[in-house]
Amino acid sequence: MSGAKPLAWYRSAAWAGQLLVGFCLLAAAWFVLVPLAGLLLTAFTEDTGAGLGGFSLENFVEAERSSHIFRLLANSAIYGGGSAILTLLMGGVVAWVVERSDAPGGAAFHAFALLALAIPGLLTTMAWMLVLSPNIGWGNMLLRRAFGLDAAPFNIYSMPGMIWALSSHAFPLAYLMLAPAMRMLDSRMEEAGLVAGGRFWQVALRISLPILRPAILSTLLLLFVGGLASFEVPRLIGVPAHIAVLTTAIQDATNLTPPEFGTASALGMVLLTICLAALLLYQRATAHTDAYATVSGKGFMPSRLELGPWRWPATCGVALLFVVALGLPLLTLIWQSFFAGLSLPFVPTSSVASWHNYSFVLRYPIFLEAVRTSLVVGAMAASLVVGLALVLAWVSQRSRSPLRWMVDALAFAPIAIPSVIVGASVLFAYLILPIPVYNTIWILLIAYVALFLPYGMRFAVSGLSQVHRELEEAAAISGAGLAQIFRRVLLPILAPVLVSAWLYVFVLAIRELGASIFLVGPGTHVLSTITLTMWEEGSSYGAVCALSVIQIVPMLAIVGVLRGLEFFAVRRLQSGALARGGAH
Repeated sequence: MSGAKPLAWYRSAAWAGQLLVGFCLLAAAWFVLVPLAGLLLTAFTEDTGAGLGGFSLENFVEAERSSHIFRLLANSAIYGGGSAILTLLMGGVVAWVVERSDAPGGAAFHAFALLALAIPGLLTTMAWMLVLSPNIGWGNMLLRRAFGLDAAPFNIYSMPGMIWALSSHAFPLAYLMLAPAMRMLDSRMEEAGLVAGGRFWQVALRISLPILRPAILSTLLLLFVGGLASFEVPRLIGVPAHIAVLTTAIQDATNLTPPEFGTASALGMVLLTICLAALLLYQRATAHTDAYATVSGKGFMPSRLELGPWRWPATCGVALLFVVALGLPLLTLIWQSFFAGLSLPFVPTSSVASWHNYSFVLRYPIFLEAVRTSLVVGAMAASLVVGLALVLAWVSQRSRSPLRWMVDALAFAPIAIPSVIVGASVLFAYLILPIPVYNTIWILLIAYVALFLPYGMRFAVSGLSQVHRELEEAAAISGAGLAQIFRRVLLPILAPVLVSAWLYVFVLAIRELGASIFLVGPGTHVLSTITLTMWEEGSSYGAVCALSVIQIVPMLAIVGVLRGLEFFAVRRLQSGALARGGAH
């Protein structure tokens, strides 16, 4: 009987697994493929104004003629490439100091990097405009007074300004991507190079950088895709500076009267093709990493390089980077939120600081509706993404179905699709389909699930890979069904990972703008869209900054909880490893 029960369970698990594969494929296909099908259909059919016509390439011809496609491609390439290089340099410096050197303060810098991810790029971009605008920027004003300059030394309304605004916000992400590779680098190779007479810069160029080449190339490509997909900086800075890129051109086409959905779809196809090509290069860059491995069975020494008298200067340099790149925008938003008009930080002024802007925002009717919509849609998207990702990850890791690779492919596919294209694609698809979700919160939910499913999948797969299948087999032998195994075995073990995934997706949903700008209606505004609207309509700078601070504070608290869960998970893994070592 004991041998028959596991056999019966395996048969029922295989049958249930096939059903799960079918359900997950349908769900993933609905959220991912239906919007893309709408984009393709709109791009390759004639836009008659009264509906879709026959097959045509006229949309691409019109996109080239009306949108100056080559200028868009050049601006997008310069913006994406420049921001990727600068972000990589900034994040690489932080990663090297924190992971490769004995400079103090590494734990604090890691925490700051995580907290920085909670700040929406829309808000930091607005802050940099208040700092470096040639007309109203307080940073330029102070520099002109201090050095007697006739003109502003910096102009945020330029391509370098756009690159800086994105890189100063994104460099913590580059640090988090490069840190694991630098942490696992065996320092004995570098020490051997130094003993052989090589100078420090020679060892870095000839030993360290070649070993880290896969990590550097993959990070650079992902940052390039992120730059191409960026919407906040081009919308706020690029549009006034007359620097058009693909993301803003797509949105401009949908805002025309009548809307040119065909042209927008054609531009979206161009942007999607570039992003997919970059992701294919990323796959090639990370396909043969064994040749660069330094951790093997022969021993591994992840020691740190001793900087000697340069320890504290290195720490001060990284601290200064965080202060300038993140501290100045936060200081600007907080300071300005207490004044109705423009006010220079720490400079005597006749204006009186007050809480008026906060009381105005909190009593603003659209604000309360936007908070409610953002919280409800964010919570629903996080719950749906985590639940679907857990089932998808289980099918991917446990199922023996030959179709399980399709689950992986569908779940991870949206990571290559910019949020602007997801928003436009969802809009096009549900204007065609006879499903009345337009101008409701459900169309936002569909877009958010499609956007953030890869992130939930990454959390779930990494957590499930740490759970040996023998626990599930033991539960099955004891008579537990598949639902009981999920409820009593997997969920308690994976609870910290799933809570972290839920909070992370919730933060992403709250700060999302690129897709939301296409999908909001009169009664479905979210926080990011009303912030953009208040800024562009010329509302009080103080009120917009107060609204920004109100958004940032709870997000910082959520990321603090994520940091605590990360610490708890690491401690639990370490205690489990010690317990297993003691048992042996």
